[in-house]
Amino acid sequence: MIGTRNVVFDTQIYLRAFGNPSSICGRLLNDWSSYYILHWTDAIEVEILGVLRRPKIRAKFPSISDKTEIRLKAVLAKGVHVEVQPSDIEPICRDPKDDIFLACAKVAKADYLVSEDKDLLVIGQHHTTRIITVPTFLNALQQQ
Repeated sequence: MIGTRNVVFDTQIYLRAFGNPSSICGRLLNDWSSYYILHWTDAIEVEILGVLRRPKIRAKFPSISDKTEIRLKAVLAKGVHVEVQPSDIEPICRDPKDDIFLACAKVAKADYLVSEDKDLLVIGQHHTTRIITVPTFLNALQQQ
């Protein structure tokens, strides 16, 4: 099945997927990837790489290594790169670092922003994008 849902993932989804590839996030990124179209920006890639390179993260998740960066780039290469202008980034979220995900979702006209971050989830919806958890997103994919 070719994906018809436009989606943006926050950093936690990638971290959990690479930290435990057999987790629900790992399965979402790998097994379910043909069911959606992933959108990302340069700022999102920088954010994810910064987190994946943290010594504390690597100590906690032995599966995250320099090779993870290659896997991340392969995942992103299957998605759609979105050009976000500074004017697209509105100060909306309680955590200003999360505004890049909202901007990407807005410009991409994403159906969903998938997150486990309460600072994003509390918003609920931004323009045409629903902000939902991984289980809710999986349910939506299964109903396609």
